[in-house]
Amino acid sequence: MINGDDLRSMRLKAGISQEQMARKLECDRKTISNYEFGVSDIRSKELFKWFLYCKIDVDSLLNQIKGLNDEVSCSEKSKLQDDE
Repeated sequence: MINGDDLRSMRLKAGISQEQMARKLECDRKTISNYEFGVSDIRSKELFKWFLYCKIDVDSLLNQIKGLNDEVSCSEKSKLQDDE
């Protein structure tokens, strides 16, 4: 699980200030601080933007999600065929 320390580390490694990240995510700096201190949870949409701005490669995560999607689709097709 990604926590506030992880978010902060990614941001700092990318050389992005809290203010800059806030502008990129279209929120205020306090929101960024709240994410990093664990006061509030970052929404998935913002998390993926965070990864993008910090140049974090999420290909393996997206491939895993696609694999799960393919598994579920195959399973649902199999169930539909069994019902016929």
